[in-house]
Amino acid sequence: MRSMLHEGAGLVPNSRILWEIQQFAGRPPVETAANLYIDLQRQARTALRRGEMRRNAVAGWESLGRYQRETREIFLNCIGGLPPSQGTARTVSRRETDRFTLETVLLPVGKGSLASANLYLPLHREGRGPAALVVVGHTDQGKADPEYQYLAQALVHAGFVTLVLDPLGEGERFEHYEPEMDFQPIQGCSGEHDLLDWKCKLLGFSLARYFIRDGIAALDYLATREEVDPERIALTGHSGGGTQTCMLMLAAGDRFACAAPCTYVTDTQAMMECGVDPDNEMIWPGSIANGLDYIDMLAGMAPKPILLLTVQNDFFPREGTLRTFEAACRFWEQAGSEYTPEMVTVESQHSYTRKLARSAADFFSRCLLKKPAGFSSFCFSPLPDSALWCTSGGILPKEYPQMRTLHQELVDELETCRKERAALFPGEVEDGLSQRLHLDRILPEDRMVRRVYHEGTCGHYAYRCLVWRPQEGYWNNGVLLRDMRLGDRPLPTAVALWPEGISRLAEHSNWIHRTVRNGWQVLVMDLAASGSLLPAPLGSTMYIGWGTMFKLNAYLIQLQDSLFGLRVRQAAAAVRMLEGWEEAQKSSLRFYGEGEFARYASLASLLTGVPAFSDGNYQPYEEIVRERYHDQTHTYEWIFPSALRLLGPEEIRNHPKLQARDPSGEAPDGSR
Repeated sequence: MRSMLHEGAGLVPNSRILWEIQQFAGRPPVETAANLYIDLQRQARTALRRGEMRRNAVAGWESLGRYQRETREIFLNCIGGLPPSQGTARTVSRRETDRFTLETVLLPVGKGSLASANLYLPLHREGRGPAALVVVGHTDQGKADPEYQYLAQALVHAGFVTLVLDPLGEGERFEHYEPEMDFQPIQGCSGEHDLLDWKCKLLGFSLARYFIRDGIAALDYLATREEVDPERIALTGHSGGGTQTCMLMLAAGDRFACAAPCTYVTDTQAMMECGVDPDNEMIWPGSIANGLDYIDMLAGMAPKPILLLTVQNDFFPREGTLRTFEAACRFWEQAGSEYTPEMVTVESQHSYTRKLARSAADFFSRCLLKKPAGFSSFCFSPLPDSALWCTSGGILPKEYPQMRTLHQELVDELETCRKERAALFPGEVEDGLSQRLHLDRILPEDRMVRRVYHEGTCGHYAYRCLVWRPQEGYWNNGVLLRDMRLGDRPLPTAVALWPEGISRLAEHSNWIHRTVRNGWQVLVMDLAASGSLLPAPLGSTMYIGWGTMFKLNAYLIQLQDSLFGLRVRQAAAAVRMLEGWEEAQKSSLRFYGEGEFARYASLASLLTGVPAFSDGNYQPYEEIVRERYHDQTHTYEWIFPSALRLLGPEEIRNHPKLQARDPSGEAPDGSR
């Protein structure tokens, strides 16, 4: 296209020109297309091999104990340790049926926090007997769900004192209750889990630690009951309850006599190959990086009996289930156990079927009563939800408005974070961020392969489309824009970061025009999984709910990284790339960021020393924790595990490097 200069060489903004450049720059070479997902799988394979080597070293009781202690410590570090539980349980009501006695129980699970539970007692018992802890999976009804009622009644029929626990955000424990409206705005247990877990991640935790705390509080309560032999407590749960079962096996496996996780166990390889999305409480920062796999959770119970309850048509990949079961059999043999892990499979989709419930009861009976459970006289009769409630209306915070919620616990943790940040020495913030963001992975300038794949002039712009390697396994894509009349001489350079990058050139024509008119060149770049580097979909959606971006970020977090960290690292790497670019003035680089991408620009500025102009149009991390309802639309863009251990508002918004003026309104010499 011919130059579109006014007579007298004046420049005018023209979005059509940038739209035409956008068509070239938005089609980078094919090798950039799949690098993110391929690299995640490569990293996972490498890390999981280290975990396999650790397990293979187990031979006998001494090495088994050492392995279990090390693995437990790794896991607890990943989830941020366990908060203490405290207080005394209270029986709210008691009713007799012709088959069992039912008690509704309130358990203290934290300072001022309560959990609702049902205790099923066999009618005929002599002295202390065995017990079973049932941890409930994802169901809004919680312990009242007919699936769990059937399981509880089957277990109590087999002779087990059975405690069924409402998890956080289920049954009577929906925390986001608004008394003024008499309404729960968050509908669905997973929504509450996600909302709370993102806050946990910013504080350096995982919501998993609170599920485990609840489970241990329930275990402690069972052990105090005069009807229960604390050496004979079994454990089971389905789906999200299977997750809780496995987490408790790893965190407190020495306290359970046997366990039967249902419809959860697979392996990480299968999860990643099938693109299955883990729920938030299943995402433990650094777990894969530390070599943890599903077999490690089972092995926390070795050499005790375990039973895998599985269905043929589960969305948890069955090929992973079979591999993990085989690995468990080998591990139990290596450890010298007299038991061999067992597995039961039924032809069903994802559920704790009645056949599986009877199988669990029979397994526990064989292990702890030394006899099979008989079901010839068993009759199931579900009770109405209200009969199982610990409250009159089925909502704990409504009946106990003084009860502390987990959200309040997390807000209190902000003060701990502030004290930790205040104790840091000068430079420790930058050093800590460099470590957590893995800046050491950025390639040196002489190894940062850089290639121009298209260049030319369009209107008054000279443009160059280029790709470069910020680190091994990845490519970035960008387009350099400058006034064509300035030739190739070195210019101050603004690195522009905004959502969808190059595909939004035309929409930013006014800003680009003003910046170039002021004598700058502009590098508009696409960060990982955005713009022209958008990955192929893993499932039906890209952005909504537990779609592709959620999954990729979940895998990254488990690899001790995050999409946020990867993008900040790539922005910092662009500085190194430009320092080797002859047409860029080394002393006059600047970041420009908009929206959520302004957060990347701000942090990259803090780490590289390159000034940044940010529109500041993003929510501070402390505010996200404080607000009961934060925006969860694009959490993958901003979640940075443990961010608040190093970063407060003062480190980002008020940092001197972030006071730079917008290059679109400032000449290179600083004049207007």
